[in-house]
Amino acid sequence: MKSIRIRSLPAACFIVFATVFAVVLTSCWNDGPGTGAVDQTVDTVDMITTPGGTPVVELRAITMGRPPASGMDNFYKQLDALTIRDLGATIRFDYIPWGDEMNQISKAIASKEYDLYVGGAWSDFTTFALKNAFADLAPLLGQVPDLVDHYKGSLDSVMINGGLYGIPQYNKPGGGGEGMLYREDLRKAWGLSEIKDLDTAEQYLYRAKEEYPETPMINDKRFADNIWTLTAGSKYIELVKGYAVVSVEDPYTAVSIYDTPEYKQVLQRARKWYEDGIVSRDILAAQGNATSETLEWMKADEKPLEFNNHFGAVSSGYIGVLKELHPDYEYGWFDYFLDHTPAYLPFMAPDSTTMISVGAHSEHVELALKLIEKAHTDRTYYNLLMYGVEGENYKLDGGLVSYEGIKAENKKPGWTGLHDGYMSLPEKYPDEWQAISTYLQKEGLKRAEANGLSPLAGFVLNPQKVTAEMAAMEKVKSRYIVPLAVGMTSDIESDLVNAVQQLDQAGFRTFMAELQDQLDAFAATSK
Repeated sequence: MKSIRIRSLPAACFIVFATVFAVVLTSCWNDGPGTGAVDQTVDTVDMITTPGGTPVVELRAITMGRPPASGMDNFYKQLDALTIRDLGATIRFDYIPWGDEMNQISKAIASKEYDLYVGGAWSDFTTFALKNAFADLAPLLGQVPDLVDHYKGSLDSVMINGGLYGIPQYNKPGGGGEGMLYREDLRKAWGLSEIKDLDTAEQYLYRAKEEYPETPMINDKRFADNIWTLTAGSKYIELVKGYAVVSVEDPYTAVSIYDTPEYKQVLQRARKWYEDGIVSRDILAAQGNATSETLEWMKADEKPLEFNNHFGAVSSGYIGVLKELHPDYEYGWFDYFLDHTPAYLPFMAPDSTTMISVGAHSEHVELALKLIEKAHTDRTYYNLLMYGVEGENYKLDGGLVSYEGIKAENKKPGWTGLHDGYMSLPEKYPDEWQAISTYLQKEGLKRAEANGLSPLAGFVLNPQKVTAEMAAMEKVKSRYIVPLAVGMTSDIESDLVNAVQQLDQAGFRTFMAELQDQLDAFAATSK
């Protein structure tokens, strides 16, 4: 239990000191296997008062990943100096390892011990928001005018039932999406074609399996999502992940993903890969996010690729570490989205982007919101919260964030949900990776600006009328759909028919009807 003592100090000494005695280190996607539990930080805090005599408030937050091995003392010292001066508050973070994020975030929200939470497509944010687990920030926006101006009025697009239950990441057009990291030098040595579609990616997977027979090339259950993107991404836009899509040609008619001919093609490819040993035999036992295992294999030169990851995560967590260990290796990137899905200007939605949410139980909602405002609009705050302590967790090289000379364990993961494309600094990469990053930024921006906003921009399913059905559908999906999607089937046709029947019994058709009703209402106001 943390002890808190309140005392007054002279104005010249109004820095709060927090001594971190012990940190139970668990994993994030780039730092080894985890325990699946929230990292516990045991603090003893001498809580002081401001020069005006007001006690300093301590806010508590959760974030994803793993704290750096060093630099946290200086991080909090610098952060406290800012937040006490500007807000009369401090903030302390507990870390949740990647891998079991949905379960651990749900537990953290249920515990009601935190002032600020994170959530996104990998969490159950919307369900908790509709259960009043978070404060409605809409009535408080007048207190944070700089934040409202920074978002240029776009916060209205992420409201649910008229309430704003979090401040989303602020994405900027361009940049890489989900994709495959691979050894480009090996591709050339093996005489393989440039990786530009599903077939050429498959050729690389099979050759890599020949050269690294003891290691599964795919060990993450999400790989079927990427097969779908490469198979059908140019034809459909995702409506509700894992359940419904719309045609690019008819964006206001909901279609069950299981009724599309392309979904059977995905299952056929997944079964082939599973039967041929490309997919791990233990795939169902894998954590929801298995990237940490792959990184360890790549560091040990036991695997030449990562099939499931985001460009940003690979750029910040893989490239520097791997180039440090293997400076002669050349790495390539095959982006699943750039050439295989329509590019639109980014829009924010609570079911598809990471959120920072303020707990409704908090006594300091306004204070926490003002901290978020500072984080998104003040360069000193943003750099500290995203990159850590300059010189210990990162360096600045000509305006570029550099990790040259920084040990991998000292890199600080940014405050999850804070990412802001209009505040982030470009990162310095090895030459070939710098070229990849620049190309993705420029090409992605050009294509997005040409297409404008997605026709679904601003659409968010309100699940209130189908909460029971969606809960039942998730159970069916886990039991019947997931094994199919990873290739564990001897009869795709009959197993898919059975899975759809189970979904129907769980209320899938009721769900689809409600989804269409809401989509119709949205279309009526959008056309």
